[in-house]
Amino acid sequence: MITKTNEIKVVKPDSTWQSKVLNASAQLWFIIAVLGMWIFAFYVASFYGGAAIDNDFMKWNRVLPHGYIEGESMGNLAVAIHLLFAVIVMVGGPIQFIPQLRKHAPSLHRWNGRFYISAAFIISLSGVYMVISKGTISGLIGDISVSINGILIMIFTYLAIRNAIKRKIDVHRRWALRLFLAMAGVWFFRIGLMFWLFVNKGPVGFDPETFRGPFLVFLGFGQYLIPLAILELYFLVQKKKTKTTQILMSAGLLMLTAITAVGIFAATMSMWLPRIG
Repeated sequence: MITKTNEIKVVKPDSTWQSKVLNASAQLWFIIAVLGMWIFAFYVASFYGGAAIDNDFMKWNRVLPHGYIEGESMGNLAVAIHLLFAVIVMVGGPIQFIPQLRKHAPSLHRWNGRFYISAAFIISLSGVYMVISKGTISGLIGDISVSINGILIMIFTYLAIRNAIKRKIDVHRRWALRLFLAMAGVWFFRIGLMFWLFVNKGPVGFDPETFRGPFLVFLGFGQYLIPLAILELYFLVQKKKTKTTQILMSAGLLMLTAITAVGIFAATMSMWLPRIG
């Protein structure tokens, strides 16, 4: 008589120093990025929210061309909803990726996640509507790049929900990370632009008057495609667990952290703080 037994394979976590450095590098970038997002959220709430409280909606147009147009109720409402949910998402979204929250407050993680997913979908819809009704400052290329970003957000939202429902937690986490980066596209654009201006000590590769040029075309699509590509590379390095690639990825993440920090500093000091000062 032959009996079958079920064997449980225990996969040991990668605990090498290369893996620890890789994880630490990713965590450092995340911390710096989240601080930058919260600064941006504070700016958006202060500038746009303050103008709304003062009933001075025309002030929005100083930063957001055609942000407020008298008589266009639907368009103005779309802008207001987009800004409101953007602030809430930038503040509450990052806490979804804190392991301690998932472990010790799973119900909060679930409910905050549901709100985050819903807000992401609403933001993408309102963003696409804003592009169609108002356009972007970058013209047709800007309209296309922003619309693609919005479509990606909606796709990632669906896939994150689908895998959460199926209890494929690891797959759900990956799509949630992709959603997080796609949602931050507008923020990446701003810190990327300010880093470029800071390093070059002025506009290079585009005309600041017309806001057109090859660099802005690159940044318009790169604001979400580059972060997403880096994330896929990070997933691949994690899967392969090759020491050399882990070291190279760690070095790359540290360099990106420095670039992110410089971009945040430049944007905060020259763009965000002066407008709320």
